[in-house]
Amino acid sequence: MSDSAWKTPPQKPISEFVVNDLETLRVLADPLRIQIIELVTHQPRTVKQVAADLDLPPTKLYYHIKQLEERGLIRVVDTRLVSGIVEKQYQAAAFSYHVNKALFSPTSPTGQEGLNVMLTGLFEDARADIQESVAEGAIDLYAEEGGGAQVSRALLIARNTLYLTPARAEEFYRRMRALIREFVSGVEDPSVAEQAYGLLLALYPTTRPYGRDEDERQINKG
Repeated sequence: MSDSAWKTPPQKPISEFVVNDLETLRVLADPLRIQIIELVTHQPRTVKQVAADLDLPPTKLYYHIKQLEERGLIRVVDTRLVSGIVEKQYQAAAFSYHVNKALFSPTSPTGQEGLNVMLTGLFEDARADIQESVAEGAIDLYAEEGGGAQVSRALLIARNTLYLTPARAEEFYRRMRALIREFVSGVEDPSVAEQAYGLLLALYPTTRPYGRDEDERQINKG
């Protein structure tokens, strides 16, 4: 039988997918599966095409694709017959994925495990992405503001402790969110001229003692 062509017109993912259970979160919080979702978000792909993009054998992806499909995180949008074998095109279910915060609640049976699963997957994916981008030359580790290299190719990463009054903390949160909204345009089909940038931000009140003495803290409170 001759090969058939794709018949289904391209479909757009929904705007948002909310993860409401721990098992779906476990499936999503895997660096390789996150990459698969990213690859099939803007354009449907077959397993072979995804494997070629990731430089992996297709056999390494079938299990992960199945897990994502079973949890509704990706979907089959078209099929065709190739040499007597059904070939599927997959697409992400949504443009963005969010986790129901109830999964992290301290009073929830899944609270501690849910938070651990999410943080492990999030940081592991960011670590892998940074390492790959450095190896491929996208990130210039020596790029600094005022230097000879483009600062837009720099790895901007820092861990600081801020000491803020409630009012200043509110201001910081508002301004940070506004800045992110300004630059996260939500374009669903980026042009070839645009460079993708990974953004990982963590801002939170902490209960750790960071070495400031009590006198200094009283001065700041006053």
